[in-house]
Amino acid sequence: METTKENPKIFYGWYLVGVSLISGAFQTGIGIWGVSVFVSPMEDELGWSRTSFMVALSIRTALTGLLSPVVGPWRDTKNGPRALMLVGSIILGISLIALKYVDSLWQFYLFFGVFGSIGALGAGGILTQTILPKWFIRKRGRALGIASMGGGTGPLIFPIAILGLITWLGWRDAWLFLGVLALVLLVPLSFLVKTRPEDMGLLPDGVAEMPPEPATRTSNVQTSRRSGREFSFSGKQALGTPAFWLIIFAFALGGLGQQGFQANWIPYLEGKGFSTSTATLAISVYGVCSVSARIIWGTLADQKSIRHLIVIQSLLTAISVLALIYVVGPFMLFFFVIFFGLTMGGSFILRPLIVANYFGREHIGAITGYMRPFQGLTGAIGPMAVAIAYDAQGSYFLSFVAVMIGYAFTGAVIMLAAPPKVPVESVDPAPESREPSG
Repeated sequence: METTKENPKIFYGWYLVGVSLISGAFQTGIGIWGVSVFVSPMEDELGWSRTSFMVALSIRTALTGLLSPVVGPWRDTKNGPRALMLVGSIILGISLIALKYVDSLWQFYLFFGVFGSIGALGAGGILTQTILPKWFIRKRGRALGIASMGGGTGPLIFPIAILGLITWLGWRDAWLFLGVLALVLLVPLSFLVKTRPEDMGLLPDGVAEMPPEPATRTSNVQTSRRSGREFSFSGKQALGTPAFWLIIFAFALGGLGQQGFQANWIPYLEGKGFSTSTATLAISVYGVCSVSARIIWGTLADQKSIRHLIVIQSLLTAISVLALIYVVGPFMLFFFVIFFGLTMGGSFILRPLIVANYFGREHIGAITGYMRPFQGLTGAIGPMAVAIAYDAQGSYFLSFVAVMIGYAFTGAVIMLAAPPKVPVESVDPAPESREPSG
């Protein structure tokens, strides 16, 4: 599709980067980091075990993954993403308000786990993974790097803010405040969401016109992407590539540790003798480093091999977990959060980038949806596995060792995932096609 419409000074894609940044901060700030601040006060008042509490996080993660294949294709339609974020934001806000009134586990599982998963389907990291790749090709790494900084500000802002709210208002009214904040911030932002630049008479990256097609089709998707064009695999074509399944396996290994690992930092550090305020401050330092790292990794991804960058990032992250396992004193604690933030921060930008760069932008919602159940399953197992190990042994040692091994194997598997070859007999899907891909 060619367009002669004059592009605005500020490309609309950058506004969507801002929407993704804000919604991503809210999603991770509450869904992963914020909930850890509620563990101790809710356990003390309601008498729940650590395992019982973390089941809610597992439900939230599992349902998000299981629903993604159903929702995924609609993220490729003209109005689907806007509707998903609007409905999801309303459900998220109401569910957080309802947490003020919980007195039993089934209520907590329903509002935080079930309804929270529905709220997570329309915003946050989902926008970064499925909408922004449609708006950027050559500047994709930079754009996703900035947008994913929102997820990094979750640990930077929310733990300290929520601790202050709990101290000031109590944990029940803290949930109420967060629910109202979600409605006030996320609902208006949902109306800004546009699926792709062509819907507004624009082109990816804000260019005036697309460069001419190469004389011969390249067989390497990364080479074609750097020319400003890229081949878009359909969902069926992506499923037929070895890279698709290797990426799923690699990210599932990493997801096995991520959810349960990070959500247990505060109770783990409290058990090691650190005060809640020190543990919360450490998480904020992690947030600063994670935010800073994302734009660096994203910029590198526009210039270097995305696959090799993920290998390096995963191995460095695995090494950094050792510092937390053997943490003694504030110096080692802050060494860990700085190192882990700089390395782990890269995963939040590199993982969605490799999917977009390998498979193109037209059907990225459907393709990402096919991947999510596998990641959701292992992500759901993680919190329960860590909590069960803690309740059984009174220690996080074996759980954190497993996390370290998972990160290391992520890098090893990704090394095998070479870029897929463009099918010789295929033609690029028509940009005007807006039907959900299968």
